[in-house]
Amino acid sequence: MTDEQERAAPGVPTVLHRLVDELGRVRALGLLRLHEAELEMLHACVAGRTPGAETAETAETSAPGIRVEPEAVERLLHTVVLGLDGALLRDAALHSFGFASGTRDLSGKERRERAAHVYRVGAERFRKHQEKLMLQQVARALLNGEGRDAAAVPGTRAGPSEGVGAAPPSDAVLPVRAGRHVVRTAFSHGDVLVTVHVAPIELVTGVDVLVSSENIYFEMSKTFRRTVSGSLRRAGATKDSVGRITDDVIARQLAAWMRKFGVPGLPVAAGTVAVTSPGALSAQGVRRILHAAVATPSATGDGYETAPDAVAAAVRRVFQLAAAERRAGRVPLRSIALPLLGAGRGGLDARTSAETVVGTLEQVLGADPDWSVHLVTRNPVSARAVFDVLSDRRP
Repeated sequence: MTDEQERAAPGVPTVLHRLVDELGRVRALGLLRLHEAELEMLHACVAGRTPGAETAETAETSAPGIRVEPEAVERLLHTVVLGLDGALLRDAALHSFGFASGTRDLSGKERRERAAHVYRVGAERFRKHQEKLMLQQVARALLNGEGRDAAAVPGTRAGPSEGVGAAPPSDAVLPVRAGRHVVRTAFSHGDVLVTVHVAPIELVTGVDVLVSSENIYFEMSKTFRRTVSGSLRRAGATKDSVGRITDDVIARQLAAWMRKFGVPGLPVAAGTVAVTSPGALSAQGVRRILHAAVATPSATGDGYETAPDAVAAAVRRVFQLAAAERRAGRVPLRSIALPLLGAGRGGLDARTSAETVVGTLEQVLGADPDWSVHLVTRNPVSARAVFDVLSDRRP
C-alpha cells in the first residue's frame, strides 16, 4: 500500500477508508446479499487493479460494462481472511463476514455477536474496537494485493475456485491458493482424483466423514485452539444465540466412547480410531467424525510425538470403520476428509505426514476404490507439500 493510498486532502476519504467502508457494508449485508451492495473498490481488487488509482486514461481503455460477480468478491475476501495473521483476528473475521460454519445466513447483528464471542467481549465493545481493527486489516491486505496474487494450481483447468488436472511440479515455490482443488494422481492400481481443500476443516461441506487428529488419551483440544481437534469440537458444539456452548457434543460423545471401550485417564494404542456423531456439523452434510489417536505426549516437553506407523494404522482403521458402517446399511458413507495427521503440534512435518497418508491411501483404495477422498489443510505451505507428494506419483 502506497503513501498516497494512506493520505488524502482534509475531509476527503482515503482509499483505505473507502475500502473499509465497503467492507463494513459487506459485513452488515452478509454473503447472501452481496449482490445488493455497490462495491467499486472491491471490484477493482477482484479485477487486479489498485483501488482508487484509475486515471482518465485507464478509465477510457477499460472495457465497458464489465461486471464483477458477487461470487468472485466472496472468493477473494475468503482467501484474504484466511490469510490474516493472528488466530483471534482470523476467527472473528470468519464469523463477521459469514464464512464460519453456521453463520452464512445469520443477520449482521448475530454475526457480530458471534465474532465478539471470539474475543470474549460484548457486541458493542467489539463494534467500537476489534471490528474496526479487523476491517482495517482486511482492507490493508486487499490493498497490498493479497488474495488475488495467490498462486493458482499449475496444470489445473476449470473455474477460478477449483481445478482438475495434474498435480503441480515439485519445484513450484508459491503457496497453494485457498479453496478446493481436484488433483489427478497416479496410484499403482490406476489414476485417482483426490480433492485437496486449503481451508479450515470445519468449513468443509458435503463430505460424509471428517477425520480428527487426537492424542492417545482421546482428550480433545480446547475449543479456542486452532488445531483440527479444537476446531471440530467448537464447530460441532450446540450454541446459544450469542455463540456460547450449551452442549459440547463431540467431546461428550468421545468421552462416552472412552468409558465404553477404554479406560479414562489411560492411553489407547496409537492408531486407534473412535467414532462420534458430527454434532452441529450435520448441517454441512457431515455424517460422522472419526477420531484418530496418533499423537503421544512428549516425555521431554509440552509437545507431542507422532510415529508415521501410527498415522498409517489410523488411516487404514478409518476406512475399515467407514466401510463396516456402510455395509451395515446404517449410513451411506461415500466420502472421507483427512487432515495431515500428526503434523503441526503432533510433531511430524507436513511432508512426512502427507507421504504417509497418501501412501496408505494407495493401499486402501487399491483394495476398495469406491471412496471419494479429500485431504484438508488450512496452511498454504502444507498444501504445497501435499501437492508435491501427489506430483511425485506421476509417471
